[in-house]
Amino acid sequence: MNNSFSLWRLISSYASESKNRSFRFLCFIFLLSSQCLFAQQGTIRGRVLADGTGVPGATVQVKGTASGTQTNDKGEFTLTVSPNSILIISAIGFTTQEVRVNNRMNIDIQLESATKTLEQLVVVGYGTTKRKDLTGAISSVSASQIEKVPVSTLDQALQGRATGVQVTNNDGSPGAAVSVRIRGIGTFGDNSPLYVVDGYPISGGLSNLNPSDIATIDILKDASATAIYGNRAANGVVVITTKRGRKDGIQVTVDAVNSFQSKPKKFKVLTAQQFGPFATEIAKQSNYEVLPEWSNPSSLRNIDWQDEVYQMGLRQNYNIAVRGGNDKVQTAFSAGMLDHKGVVIESYYKRYNAGLNLDYTPSSWLKVSNSVKYARTDGTVRLGSGQSGIGNLTKLIPTMTGNPLTDQVKDANGNYGYFTKGKTVTSGSNNIVADIETQDTRNANNNLLASSSLEVTPVSGLRLKTNFGINYSDYSGYYFTPTNHRVEPAGYPFYSQSANNTFEWLWENTVAYTKTFNKIHSVDFVGGVSAQQNTFRQIGGSGSQMVSDELRDLGSVQRLANIFGNQQSWSLASQFGRLSYKLLDRYIVTGTIRRDGSSRFSDGNKWGVFPSVSASWRMIDENFIKDIKWISDLKIRGSYGTAGNQNIGLFQYQGNYGSGTTQDNRGYVFGASKVFYDGIALQNLPNKNLVWETSKQGNIGLDVSVLDNRLSLTADYYRRVSSDFLLQIAVPAQTGFPQATKNVGSIENKGIELGLSYRKTTGDFTWEVAGNVTTVKNKILKLAPGQTGQTNFSNLGFPDYGGNTWQVFSNSMVGGSLGAFYGFKSAGIFQSQQEIDELNAAATKKNNNQVTYYQASTTSPGDRKFMDLDGDGKITDADRTIIGSPIPKFYGGVNYDASYKNFDLSLFFYYSVGNDIFNYARRNLESLATNGGVGVQNVGEDWYLHRWTPTNPSTTMARAVREDVNGNGRPSDYYVEDGSYLRLRSLMLGYTLPSEIAKRLHVGKVRVYVSGQNLFTITGYSGLDPEIGEQSGTTASGIDLGTFPSTRNFTVGLNVQF
Repeated sequence: MNNSFSLWRLISSYASESKNRSFRFLCFIFLLSSQCLFAQQGTIRGRVLADGTGVPGATVQVKGTASGTQTNDKGEFTLTVSPNSILIISAIGFTTQEVRVNNRMNIDIQLESATKTLEQLVVVGYGTTKRKDLTGAISSVSASQIEKVPVSTLDQALQGRATGVQVTNNDGSPGAAVSVRIRGIGTFGDNSPLYVVDGYPISGGLSNLNPSDIATIDILKDASATAIYGNRAANGVVVITTKRGRKDGIQVTVDAVNSFQSKPKKFKVLTAQQFGPFATEIAKQSNYEVLPEWSNPSSLRNIDWQDEVYQMGLRQNYNIAVRGGNDKVQTAFSAGMLDHKGVVIESYYKRYNAGLNLDYTPSSWLKVSNSVKYARTDGTVRLGSGQSGIGNLTKLIPTMTGNPLTDQVKDANGNYGYFTKGKTVTSGSNNIVADIETQDTRNANNNLLASSSLEVTPVSGLRLKTNFGINYSDYSGYYFTPTNHRVEPAGYPFYSQSANNTFEWLWENTVAYTKTFNKIHSVDFVGGVSAQQNTFRQIGGSGSQMVSDELRDLGSVQRLANIFGNQQSWSLASQFGRLSYKLLDRYIVTGTIRRDGSSRFSDGNKWGVFPSVSASWRMIDENFIKDIKWISDLKIRGSYGTAGNQNIGLFQYQGNYGSGTTQDNRGYVFGASKVFYDGIALQNLPNKNLVWETSKQGNIGLDVSVLDNRLSLTADYYRRVSSDFLLQIAVPAQTGFPQATKNVGSIENKGIELGLSYRKTTGDFTWEVAGNVTTVKNKILKLAPGQTGQTNFSNLGFPDYGGNTWQVFSNSMVGGSLGAFYGFKSAGIFQSQQEIDELNAAATKKNNNQVTYYQASTTSPGDRKFMDLDGDGKITDADRTIIGSPIPKFYGGVNYDASYKNFDLSLFFYYSVGNDIFNYARRNLESLATNGGVGVQNVGEDWYLHRWTPTNPSTTMARAVREDVNGNGRPSDYYVEDGSYLRLRSLMLGYTLPSEIAKRLHVGKVRVYVSGQNLFTITGYSGLDPEIGEQSGTTASGIDLGTFPSTRNFTVGLNVQF
């Protein structure tokens, strides 16, 4: 008020001198206005943050005025503003933002780094580098991206997040494994990448890790990035860094997540009222006995087996993390629990995690780091994917009427219904609920991963480090079926048990040196030696006739059928080095080399060398580019190098011996007396020339950012040629073996990777859209000399009768893709006997008038017709050809993230285009015959209503037969479908309590959110789920046997920070 009074005296004095009443009146009005303005202004307090940390020295200015201030060392500020003022916040290295006050008294402002992506540290193997200095192809997944998709296992969170990385859920069972493929498929063996957790290389996936503990994931894709890991890096490397302590006090984080899973979609099969008369009619055609009750549909009790085994699923996940410390000691402790009850009865998965990271820096030249991670998993899935699991549900007869005990699945007294063995028509059917509920299965695993390192910096830029770690795991499991398992009096108990443990140690010593000379030349070197050893032990057995159903141990088994045990070990010794040279901070050249010696190979082939070279040019720093203001960053890069794959069976180069193979495992049978003798015999031919598989890869990349780094593009072209993979090759009969293992052939994978993102902030509203796409073309360049293809001989439980040769359904042929589908070409449905007779006559004529049938002597109207591709007038195995491929033409993901004030929204889509699916589940739905050709099974309603009949001459669906002697259900393109799909993988909406409310609750941050997963899928595939992974190795990909279903998940989560 004193200032206003002084101003009024000054104006009055001037006005009295001017003797101007009008001027004095205007001055009075001006003063009143200024008093109102002063009355409306208030004080606002706030913080300027970046990634949750205060930004000191940031300028906060009121737009359109000279009023402003700077933040203190904690990023805090105080400023006098009007209610509708607009604040302009700027800081060196950050994007300037404008924020409207909107009557707020407290405000938190998040700044985005203008060079955040470029300055981000990326793990490159035995070190880190800034993203702007990368010469290789590396994709990264952040902790915030992982948190936006609630998952059970960490590898599921990688799906769609990074270019060049294809992640496929093999099924939807609790704790199920996923397939991770980086830049295609390069071998008939294991295509899994190498995982490195806090510097320790592990195998077997990421199921033991808690996703909440992860700080960053860096995926090394080209040879420049992977060569440092040598003969284990041919399939790419996934480097995982867990969260560590912090220097600025203690932070406690608590997460609670509950997810509800809807019941799965169901196959539409016949009800009892539809099935009874239909099966009776068809069975009578072959003079098979049927249950008399089936002829009276109204008397049948209907059973929907899918309803009987499906349930609502529930997933609970609770985590607590404590991170803190000071300049000398930083600690991060975490503990978590996951409890997942699946959508199939008696299926569950539990995981318990605990971890501790401790960093101690007693002086500027010494640092000690320790890391311990423990996990225990326990789970069972009594009805899994495949023909004996989910695929069996659709085939079960939908009624038990006629059962002498009960016509229910389970009555009030606990009695299970069952099918009478003596009735041929019900052979092969069983009460699957009784199977599930009376079995007892357990699988438990403990894992301990620990490491300790000592790092010394004797002079500036020079670091000496030694690191020792262990990886221990033990597994125990059993399978038990009680006396009443099959419910019938002839039932018997069966028990099997196994246990194994693995102990592994790793010792690495490295030296690193970094130096810049005259601000022009920079060198960055890391080199070292590594030694690793792994020992595996296993024991187990199985048998029947238990002393009691209550006992669960081998000691209670009266008749042992099998006892087994083994111990094996492998070791690896390595030397490695990487040198990077940078000129003028824009021209960068990197050379990497690793030499590995592996015990998996013979003395003359133990050692291999894996070099790579790469370069990049930061064009943005050139004078002819830097003046173009809208270009923020521009870099081109290229690389070429090699990596290896030693992940083959142990001692394959040796001649291995084994004991007898009889049921009782007692030895060998000699002479007419069939007496058992103890002994061993050679099991395979030795081949001391075996070496590791080798991958040679070239890469050209482009990184572009424009519009103040808001729009970014990363593009890569890659070509990877993998050679010397292991195959079983035919050998002369005089060797005593039909096949031997050899290194043969080569496979090419090439394609383009594109990643695009755009981010913008307008006031309180920030949004970002990002997408990626990867193309991959897989081609087999050569196999063994004279070999044109490698067929898959399935062990997936397929029937092989009546021409249905499903044991061979894929063939990897030279010039084609690995695991391509193999079978017959369908030519529609025979509509008349005349059509069949004409083809039979032509076949007879082509075969010198010897009676020959085009397909079979019993082929009839309504049977499927196949194409004679070799022109010999008849259908034989020689008419099989490639009919599809499970490998997509391209795949990727799209995500949209937005935040407005305290609200945040995230949508994430995943897609796959151009891959085919072999729909074996559909074959089951269109066949009355059970596996092995005995009895009948339920069928799909669509086929039942639209199958060929004399009055409904369908051109696509074959007639109904109990015995498929024509082979209508053989592998053919009729069952191959386009598996392309687009799926809303996750949608999440969150709300963070205002900071002033959080403070009143004595917490730092409170966020609640709801989310949904797998909310919808757009696809033309007729099955339940187009996401089909590997069933049994690389050559059995993309075949739908009846997969444990993925379902919609609805999640509620709470995150609290103290």
